[in-house]
Amino acid sequence: MIRVLVADDSRAFRAILRTILGRSPEIDVVGEARDGQEAVSQVLSLKPDVVTMDVQMPGKDGLEALGEIMRQRPTPVVVISAEVGPGNQERSFRALELGAVEVLAKPRADVLGRFEKEAEEIRMAVRAVAGLKLVTRHRRLPRAAAPPPSPGERPATPSGPFPPRPASPAPIGSPSPQAPRVLGIVASTGGPAALARILSDLPAGYPIPILVVQHIADGFEGGLVRWLSGETSLRTKLAQDGEALRSSTVYVAPSGSHLGAASGAVRLLGGEPVRGFRPSGTVLFRTLARQYGSGAAGLVLSGMGEDGAEGLKLLRESGAWTLAQGPQTSVVYGMPRVARERGAVAVTLELEEIAAALKKLARGAGPA
Repeated sequence: MIRVLVADDSRAFRAILRTILGRSPEIDVVGEARDGQEAVSQVLSLKPDVVTMDVQMPGKDGLEALGEIMRQRPTPVVVISAEVGPGNQERSFRALELGAVEVLAKPRADVLGRFEKEAEEIRMAVRAVAGLKLVTRHRRLPRAAAPPPSPGERPATPSGPFPPRPASPAPIGSPSPQAPRVLGIVASTGGPAALARILSDLPAGYPIPILVVQHIADGFEGGLVRWLSGETSLRTKLAQDGEALRSSTVYVAPSGSHLGAASGAVRLLGGEPVRGFRPSGTVLFRTLARQYGSGAAGLVLSGMGEDGAEGLKLLRESGAWTLAQGPQTSVVYGMPRVARERGAVAVTLELEEIAAALKKLARGAGPA
């Protein structure tokens, strides 16, 4: 049985969450908290397996509570946030830096079928992160304040000889003729924090355009872009149909459209959801395989399910370089595992190794 603590200042919404979670026979709501202080106290006393947390609460808010929980008793936290504008979204994504593993929307009943879809996403997230060990998943220090490596610790990989990022990103161009012309990344649960780690470790002049499909609640992709923009020196934006692919730029798929690329430009595609997802990682990789073949590369990060596996296999079969995040650092080792089992993955690396591999790839020397 998965023991869950619900933290939200709204008594009515706590009741709604109890009902939502109670529909899963594996989940038991063992307590409720009205603010951050109660949340910390009940985590210490009840020792739940998972906490659902609103970030905006009176007194000690969700961010303060999250920081204390991660210091005193690291526990998987799923942020359940109201969509009330960019300011609140920024706080929700800030929670990822402090140790939260997922950000989801509070279910809304304004569209037919939407409430139950979002309710099921909450149940799935709780089931996925239960049992996750967070002892080593603490927040990274800023680079300037990072401690020196301890004896025997592997030193950080240098950034390499990349040019500084231009004021206006230059048209696509690679420093090596063997380097791919475009990189696709697909992620779900645990993906935003993984993306932030990877993108923050890439240099400002990174020459390969990056296309990202991140499964996230409808309407939250703008908040994700703003948050990632503060984590990386690369230009990060919502993808727009027809815009030129440029170096030093990350294009994030908007909600409701599949993402692809052709002839050096971004393509937003229609079509039905693929296995429930639009944007779909499989569509992204399939498009890159058809349009670029060995001139593309693909990366699958942490996430539930199997999105991306089929498309990544097509990429690998076309001669492209393919990579998946390893089990030790994946919040949910679902999508990377399925891709690997299907023969779609050429290289498996843990999170802290991926940026160095992508730098090497840009020099035309992908990892063996």
